[in-house]
Amino acid sequence: MLQITLSYKNREYLQFEDTSLAQIAENTQKLLCALLEDIYDLVTKEAGRFLIYLDHHPKIEVEGFSNDLRNQIERTLRGESAYDY
Repeated sequence: MLQITLSYKNREYLQFEDTSLAQIAENTQKLLCALLEDIYDLVTKEAGRFLIYLDHHPKIEVEGFSNDLRNQIERTLRGESAYDY
């Protein structure tokens, strides 16, 4: 299971009481699972999280994963191959 935290205006949302935020979180989780499909098994074995900023300059931070896996995730998010050949 991917741990995803959404941040908007310097406030982190772990519980989504607002239905629109809950929909965004659910869709984000589905999209991340699809994007990380090749390395999904590796991602679920480690205790890390994705912090997604929804502010004016959106970005994704990857926290808590090992350096090798973090590099694979970041390459995947940039649209590169997850594996360094």
